[in-house]
Amino acid sequence: MQEKTLITQEIGSFRKPEYLSRKFHTIEGKKEFYDLAKKATVETIGLFENAGLENLGVGGEMFRWEMYEHLAANVEGLEFYGMVRSFDNRYYKKGSVVGPIQRRSPFHLDELEFLLSNSKGKLKVPVTGPYTMMDWSFNEHYGDRLELANAYADAINHEVRELKKAWEKVRGDEVLEIQIDEPAATTHPAEMDIVVESVNRSFEGIGNIEPTIHVCYSVDYRYLYNTLPDLKVQGLNLEYANRDRHSRGVDVEKRPGYADLKAFSEVNQTLSKPKFIGLGVTDVHIDFIEPVDLIRDRIETAVKLIGDPDLVRVNPDCGLRTRSRETGLEKLKNMVLATEIVRKNF
Repeated sequence: MQEKTLITQEIGSFRKPEYLSRKFHTIEGKKEFYDLAKKATVETIGLFENAGLENLGVGGEMFRWEMYEHLAANVEGLEFYGMVRSFDNRYYKKGSVVGPIQRRSPFHLDELEFLLSNSKGKLKVPVTGPYTMMDWSFNEHYGDRLELANAYADAINHEVRELKKAWEKVRGDEVLEIQIDEPAATTHPAEMDIVVESVNRSFEGIGNIEPTIHVCYSVDYRYLYNTLPDLKVQGLNLEYANRDRHSRGVDVEKRPGYADLKAFSEVNQTLSKPKFIGLGVTDVHIDFIEPVDLIRDRIETAVKLIGDPDLVRVNPDCGLRTRSRETGLEKLKNMVLATEIVRKNF
């Protein structure tokens, strides 16, 4: 499944340098914006490499401000009525669907093409998922929530196909990793069938990709685990450190944040091809830099519960954009060091 046991990965956004964040909205779409976004991407890739990460994501998402608005701004059928506040006090424009959703322009093509020309490392493109786009939009056009989610899925499918063409020009038959970001996925447990259908539709008919799903801060991940037999992704990148303690120990009692991995493993073991878990081991909402030994305990607990280190990848809970770049770097360094210690046992 992967070249190395316990591969370390970045799965979301990273704090933008002030020279980009301060001017982002006033220069967006202009040459100055692309120049600064490219500069910030190169700097962030260097930071990730310095930390020792083996999968660099897309260099911290320097080309986008917010996950919903970035995709929404590139599709037809939406009107923006005003600003809403996200969980980390960033504001974005919320859209209302007033006509057919169709992809008007690429979401991430410029970003990927730049990365391909400036990095030979492992990359992963995060795309906001169809269920979250549906759930976070007002709907004045489609008959129901499933129909709207599937319309977004079709637009995402179009995007992934174009990203794959750009990828193949540079990386040939190397597998393209696509991470569908679905923070809303488990907020309406009765709609998990909509999550499954729309996410699967986003990849339908596209070969030689590694589709994964990222969900953060679920009330109960078991709603997601129960979809594993039907969800056509190869892995889940999830948050756990946010719910865990800072005390030491390698068992479920000492590591309550990771206890529900037992439920993941029980479902996963029934599959003919088990899925991997991207394990959140550092909390992105606090400045406390988890010691290497604490992170090591978290990884060892998870491997014990899952039973196979080849089914575990290691990542922050989510993107580190709410922390300073300096704090983010230190968290990533400790994450990598802890992973290297655990890896020696396998």
